[in-house]
Amino acid sequence: MRAKFYPLLLGALLAAGIGTAHAKDKDKDATPPEKQISKELVPSLKAAQDALEQKNYQAVLDAAKQAEDAKADRSPYENFFINEMRLQAYVGLNDTPHIIGALETELASGQLPEADAAKREKTLAGLYYQNKDYAKFLEKSEVMVQKGTAPADWYALRCQAAWSMKDWTATDTICKQAIDVDEKAGTPAQEQVYQMLLDSTVQRKDYVAYVDGLALTLKVYPKSDYWADYLVFMQKRPGFSDRLVLDIYRLMIRVGAMKNANEYIDYADLANRATLPGEAKSVLEKGQSQVAGNPAAKQLMAEVTKAAAEDQKAIDKQVAEVSKAPTGLPLLKLADAYASYGQYAKAIDLTQKAIDKGGLKNPNDAKLHLAVAYVNAGQRDQAEKIFQELVGAPEGLGDLAKGWLIYLHQPA
Repeated sequence: MRAKFYPLLLGALLAAGIGTAHAKDKDKDATPPEKQISKELVPSLKAAQDALEQKNYQAVLDAAKQAEDAKADRSPYENFFINEMRLQAYVGLNDTPHIIGALETELASGQLPEADAAKREKTLAGLYYQNKDYAKFLEKSEVMVQKGTAPADWYALRCQAAWSMKDWTATDTICKQAIDVDEKAGTPAQEQVYQMLLDSTVQRKDYVAYVDGLALTLKVYPKSDYWADYLVFMQKRPGFSDRLVLDIYRLMIRVGAMKNANEYIDYADLANRATLPGEAKSVLEKGQSQVAGNPAAKQLMAEVTKAAAEDQKAIDKQVAEVSKAPTGLPLLKLADAYASYGQYAKAIDLTQKAIDKGGLKNPNDAKLHLAVAYVNAGQRDQAEKIFQELVGAPEGLGDLAKGWLIYLHQPA
């Protein structure tokens, strides 16, 4: 997975953070002593200012050197002013390394007013980023984050910086921070931020975190590739139950994450083994473009078509009989059969009766099936209530419920 580099424009940074200082030789008497320029330096600094106005930047640098040579025991402010002239020349020359050095010197001098220092701190941090000195960028920008003065788009840059340094733990923390900031602002973070977050989990081989990261990503970027990974790696999480694989396929086909003939055939075979030939037939029909010409699919289609026709003839007659059973399990199996034929109202009714009767080995499975039936029936509010109840369920049910909730709320 490759994340995009986000360049900062040098001109925009400098325009925002670097202005020109002026010697106050005419108003010397009104200037505090510590801010005065000695008469020995004035000619050279005046020459530097004139050269700056003429955009003769090498002449500015030469005049700044002459000012230094004119007086050895310069005040802190005089050193600051000479450095300012150099800084303006380096800006004109677009000499980033020297701009960085001049800014560092200037900020260390303590001669800048607080507001100007804050602007130039921001400029310096931005230049660190542009110059790929990511460690210094993160250090400087962290101060702004703590103060609440970091520009909104810098949170993504901080994520990029940590990722570029291959600091995977920092990448995880900082990318989540960027996502949170954008969420609170009501806008999704750039997709690359999510990609870098996911890459950090892969680099750490933390696949539990990878699934959680995919869940975050899918909320704003519900792409089929992300869905496919979410549903595959969900099954690798500790404690996931194999009995839910058929339910995985049901969500997979709903979100468009099935990619090849083998997936359609495996899904149909699982449904058929679960005595749901109607669902198996429907799956093969939906994957016709993928399974066409496949001998195994052709054979399975013939088998489930015949079984589904026979099943549909007898299904209604079974309701009275299974209703007499001591547990809700037969009702639940019949409800799943009705759902496989698109008869969702009956599936909902029988599933609820099965839950009410009890005696189910895995009652949360029945709730999951009930919620999915509500989705298929177009009753999403009812489905959402049940999925919310299941989010904390063990054995992978909670992750499945979370996946369905993401699907229900995904952007169009």
